Amino acid sequence: MPLDWSSAYAAMHAKGEAFFPPACLHYVLEGVLEAHKAARESFPADAADGSLTPDQIVTTFRTRARRDFGPLLPEVLGDWGMTSPAALGEAVLLLGRFGLLSLSPSDTPEAFAADARPLTPTVRGQVERAATARADTEEGEA
Repeated sequence: MPLDWSSAYAAMHAKGEAFFPPACLHYVLEGVLEAHKAARESFPADAADGSLTPDQIVTTFRTRARRDFGPLLPEVLGDWGMTSPAALGEAVLLLGRFGLLSLSPSDTPEAFAADARPLTPTVRGQVERAATARADTEEGEA
């Protein structure tokens, strides 16, 4: 089973299992590895088996994505199809199946889907402002 990123993604693509863009899967992989390293450094006794829970992965992903993408977060994650914890779980499980991550028995689609909150929360007012801007533009064109 390939363990380097390029070979693993090529294998996913060849098998028709590259369900997310390469940038998305690479971002998820980097995020999980970063979270794993941080957990080991902060709580070495708790990370003895080296695994993170799906909840820890989702929480870390949310924080990292907000930090990295800021106001573009909805667009980036939307383009990637990464809008829910269930989608994040699919990506993590895919990376595990292709040898890039080690999975534990608790890493199930249901465990990731248990958090029903979207990864890209809508800020109240943002939708209203966007709708108003569209209406103003349409009126100006008429």
